[in-house]
Amino acid sequence: MSAVINTLMRTALLCMTLSALPALAEETPDIIYWDTATGKVLRARIPADADYWQLIPTFAEQISQSYCSVASAITVLNAMPIKKPVDPRYAPYSYFTQSNFFSPQASKIISPQTVLSMGMTREEVMGTLAANGAHASSVAGNTFTDDSLRDLLARALGDDGQFVLANYLRASLGQHGYGHWSVLAAYDRESDHVLILDVAKYKYPPTWVSISALHRAIATTDATSGKPRGLVLVSMPKP
Repeated sequence: MSAVINTLMRTALLCMTLSALPALAEETPDIIYWDTATGKVLRARIPADADYWQLIPTFAEQISQSYCSVASAITVLNAMPIKKPVDPRYAPYSYFTQSNFFSPQASKIISPQTVLSMGMTREEVMGTLAANGAHASSVAGNTFTDDSLRDLLARALGDDGQFVLANYLRASLGQHGYGHWSVLAAYDRESDHVLILDVAKYKYPPTWVSISALHRAIATTDATSGKPRGLVLVSMPKP
């Protein structure tokens, strides 16, 4: 008799667990905005070693609709212990701006006029970051699995001296717009979401995106290059 009771109890527990799964899914949708109730829960547990804490003081807003790549790049460059140029507007203080980012070396890769009209590809972002003194590498979004993307971001978004820029398709995340660049700032292991600091601050707040949704968004094809979107990893150059 006791064996029968135990079996019934296990069956009931399994049914209760399965019935709770949809509710759990509803609590953690693919997209969670910063100022929602769930967003507030996630931001309260941003890890102490997350890149977020280094990035938030330098988090820039893009100055034009096509300067998302530039704003993302200077957000990261200003967070790094790297030699910075002096913008005459802020002299004598050195700081990367969306104007002085286009150094003579960076302008050889792409001109500010071209960026104004069509933005930047992964290769161009990688090249202009390197032209400004950083080490940058590019990874195509379609080369990841969910697991490999999770592993990379869990490491890179910790305090290891590495930063991550993401090039993704807004429509894939249910947002208005096309291809976009922003900065990744934290990984929440419990919900399996990544925090995007959206440099179009006038359009969207910081957004938590599930690993699977981010993977789909960065694996899309960039119309300009004909290549997949993806990530650019940024760090200090090796001595």
